[in-house]
Amino acid sequence: MDNHNLLEEICGRGTLNIAVSFSPPPEEGHTPEFYLDQKTGEPSGVVCELGKIMANDLSVRANWVNVPWPEQMDVLLDARVDLLVSYTITPERARHIEFVGPVLPSEIVLAHRSEIMVRSVEELNQSDKRIAVWHGSSVSEVAAAQLPNAVIVEYSDPTNAVEEGLVDACVIDGVTKIFMDNHPNLRLFRDDQQQMVILAQELGYCAIRPGNPRWYNWLSNWLAYHNLKGTLEYWCGTWWKSWMAD
Repeated sequence: MDNHNLLEEICGRGTLNIAVSFSPPPEEGHTPEFYLDQKTGEPSGVVCELGKIMANDLSVRANWVNVPWPEQMDVLLDARVDLLVSYTITPERARHIEFVGPVLPSEIVLAHRSEIMVRSVEELNQSDKRIAVWHGSSVSEVAAAQLPNAVIVEYSDPTNAVEEGLVDACVIDGVTKIFMDNHPNLRLFRDDQQQMVILAQELGYCAIRPGNPRWYNWLSNWLAYHNLKGTLEYWCGTWWKSWMAD
């Protein structure tokens, strides 16, 4: 079917295919973007809740396509999904896909071993310092900008790399209160007033394949409508922040 009719295709097939990368639930310290509810087994998290509302407004069923995070753009371009939710913009990604939003803000922070005193970000901005980031994450660009002299290394679990002493610190986002409680060997970098230092605020967008103007327009209007209703403020503000470290 012609890409320009993707909106009609979604409504015709009766399913909205959304990419997710299911993680353990936030009760275990993981970021509450997409997970399976411990009691019901149902998909939950901010991405899934927004996806359910979106599907309901289209009068279709939400279909979750579980793929590793680094492969999300690939499955979108291969037409295996119709939509990514909470996907961050980079110039390279913007060459291939279109973004609608923003939808979800996320704070990028610095974490180090708790027994080490870090007085400033500049202490870690040295050529002999190794900084871990998530593999395939746009956070690596923030780390490179904030710590241009340090060595930026990608890991599947950057916090574990810090705890094992493989690196000096990590730059991460989506850090929850429970995660920090469960990792006493980690400490978030804080200023003299013990306020968490935010390196940058990342914004997650809806992402779609190019060449679908009616689908793009529908998503833009959907976001405007639910922003007015307070839906986005609740799920991407109040509910999301209730889990996050501060």
